[in-house]
Amino acid sequence: MKQRKLTVLASAGLLLLASCGDPATTESGDSTPALQQPPPPPSPEVLAALKEQAFGSKLLGRTKYLVGEGYVAADLPKAPRYYLLNFSASW
Repeated sequence: MKQRKLTVLASAGLLLLASCGDPATTESGDSTPALQQPPPPPSPEVLAALKEQAFGSKLLGRTKYLVGEGYVAADLPKAPRYYLLNFSASW
């Protein structure tokens, strides 16, 4: 009895996750790069806001964007309020 409830619950969760994708924004078979040219340089206000941030100030001059087939150096065009950090390590 418990296994049946668990199976029904897992199936419902899987169906819910599968239906969450927005058809207008999901990737199609042929994916093209989002940027065809480097982003515009940041405004003086954005540079000042980034310099005030503890983490944003460390990103100035170190960020790169994928443009076409290669990476180009470019600063952030906006000063985000939050950052997502991804750390990984290997031995």
